Amino acid sequence: NFFCRLIHYLLLNNKNTNMGKGGQKHYNDTTATSASSSVDDADDDTTKRNQKTKSLLLLKKRNKNLPAITTAQLASKCTLSGGVWLAYEGIVYDVTRWIPKHPGGIRAVMSSAGRDATAVMKSLHHPKTLTEHIMKRTRAVGRLVVDDDEKKNSNTTIDKDFEQLGQELLENGWYEPKLSAYFFPVLRALALFGTGLTLVYSGDNLESTYDVLTLMAGSVLIGLFFQNVAFLGHDAGHGSITGRFDWDLYLGLVVGNGLTGIDLGWWKSTHYVHHSATNSLHDDPDIQHMPLLCFEERYAVADSSGEGSTTTDGLWSTYHGRYLPGLQHFLCRYIVPYQHYYFYPTLCVARFSLHIMSIVHVVQTCPLLPSTTSSSEEISSTSSDGKVKERYAWPQPSLPLWCLQAGSLVFYWTMLVLFLTSLDSWQAAALTLSCIYITTGILHVQIVLSHIPMQYCADGHGRTGGRRHGAAAASSDDVVVDSSSSSSPEISYYEWQALSTMDVDCPAWMDWFHGGLQFQLEHHLFPRVPRRNLRKLMKKTDALFQKHNIAVTRKPFLAANVKLLQHMQRVGRAVQNAAAAAQQQQEELFVSAEKTVKTE
Repeated sequence: NFFCRLIHYLLLNNKNTNMGKGGQKHYNDTTATSASSSVDDADDDTTKRNQKTKSLLLLKKRNKNLPAITTAQLASKCTLSGGVWLAYEGIVYDVTRWIPKHPGGIRAVMSSAGRDATAVMKSLHHPKTLTEHIMKRTRAVGRLVVDDDEKKNSNTTIDKDFEQLGQELLENGWYEPKLSAYFFPVLRALALFGTGLTLVYSGDNLESTYDVLTLMAGSVLIGLFFQNVAFLGHDAGHGSITGRFDWDLYLGLVVGNGLTGIDLGWWKSTHYVHHSATNSLHDDPDIQHMPLLCFEERYAVADSSGEGSTTTDGLWSTYHGRYLPGLQHFLCRYIVPYQHYYFYPTLCVARFSLHIMSIVHVVQTCPLLPSTTSSSEEISSTSSDGKVKERYAWPQPSLPLWCLQAGSLVFYWTMLVLFLTSLDSWQAAALTLSCIYITTGILHVQIVLSHIPMQYCADGHGRTGGRRHGAAAASSDDVVVDSSSSSSPEISYYEWQALSTMDVDCPAWMDWFHGGLQFQLEHHLFPRVPRRNLRKLMKKTDALFQKHNIAVTRKPFLAANVKLLQHMQRVGRAVQNAAAAAQQQQEELFVSAEKTVKTE
């Protein structure tokens, strides 16, 4: 019934769209009625254009009378307790009270707090959403004034080029949803599931080696079904299936919660932050897996600039609202040096972690339970390093939406238990579940592959501790660029995507296997573009990066995995050396203390 209504709506909407420029909703065969409708619609369009022009003029007039605000003043407004400001198109807005209403969550906004967020906002939002909804509902407090030195050290040309490309894509219909493009992906997913289910039931008696192999083959196909369904859930989370937020929300609950057991609300809370602050040590939750996995040595030990973990505290996670375990944790000291050996086995069971985090998130955001995290205000703050730390609230959905989230998760687990208990023996159930989840580990490799071996920054998108390299020096060692220094230009949002993201080079006939994740750079540059257009988009983005002498990393799947393992081995050795140095320092302090006691 749901899908029938969806198809009916889309067909009706398409019919109304194709009825002419006026877009009348009711069609009449008589010429007189059609002509009058066209005139009325033309008048309505003219009125809307006049109202929009008048609103823009009033907005510009208001902005001219705003006081000037420097970048230093803007940077000081980056906490919930002290107020949250951000700049968009040269105007500074106070978004403190609006943050709890942000559909992407508090954390996605806070990753851009206190700075110019024009590029990231244009990348993630439709222009109409920004101009007619968000900016009109927030209070403008001033005009951003940038001095000559800051202009010299900024890199705005590339931002303008990519914003112009984004406008070109919008005008040429690159963002338009196309439901027919999902016919074959859905058909393929159903074929994988049906074939896998048939093979599992054919060999669940485990009477011979052939039966065991048949059951394992069927389990692998069901695992590939979960992989392909996850691609659909990713599209729904970005609103690129139907183009309507509400419809894609319900589709995401069906595909994400009901068919994979991964809560859409939890996924959005992490994924939107990942897009707005890619490979940010403090902000990006996708790279914060200490103490089991360390993707960057600054999670374990501070670098020469002082940025990184200390002997008492690890790095602060703005997403989790706590200090991450650092070098003081025994797993970090003794296990992480060997992480390149157990990385893939860990991803084979990583799906269970996603299930646990989904359940925890649904419980945390339940509107029926009294919780201190239901507030958007600051919950706790510490200042062990001299800086205020805040733990942000988890916005609670409406009760009907939460019931859909929880109910769809219950549906997934109920069907999974019924499926496993319908097999002949517990051995068959255990083997089936193991093969399914090991196969889904391929998806987790695809998710993290494009970012782990790339560049990391302290916060935001390359503001501090980022690295820059040109196309001519792409094969040489990366040069660390401290963006806080006045002698080096700040890394722009679009440049940082190239530095922190790697594409996977594969032939077109393998697109079904990677599901669009192989075009991770293009997806990060324009997240709202449907994945069917990402291969074509690659030529346009490469041309702009070449124009600005910025290298693009693109490797085959196996070569990318080799690069990933080499990176993890290097980080593991750095952690091991840091642990040995810390141990030696402790021994020296102990010997020194003994000598002092003997002397006294």
